[in-house]
Amino acid sequence: MATLPDGSQLEFSIEPRPIPPLRPLQLRATIRGGKARGVEVDFAGTDMKMGFNRPALTGGDSVFTGQGTLPVCITGTMEWDATVLVDSGSTRIAVPFRFAVTSE
Repeated sequence: MATLPDGSQLEFSIEPRPIPPLRPLQLRATIRGGKARGVEVDFAGTDMKMGFNRPALTGGDSVFTGQGTLPVCITGTMEWDATVLVDSGSTRIAVPFRFAVTSE
């Protein structure tokens, strides 16, 4: 959970857990105490470039959902940055989250 500049809170989740590579992921962003016009999630490898991966979530006002997929990394375990981009209509806010994925 992260607090946005307007005082609202962003809760972001990825399912299933543990997060697997090459499988559909359920993404959910919930904004408590505020509203948004749109939400995207920008996935980037922390230490390795893995290509452009930015799914747009659908929904409205305070709950946005969607799907994403992460590629396999040949090193086994890889750290990822998921930057949740919240479009409030007047500003665009980037909120970073970090997690690890282990290849099967």
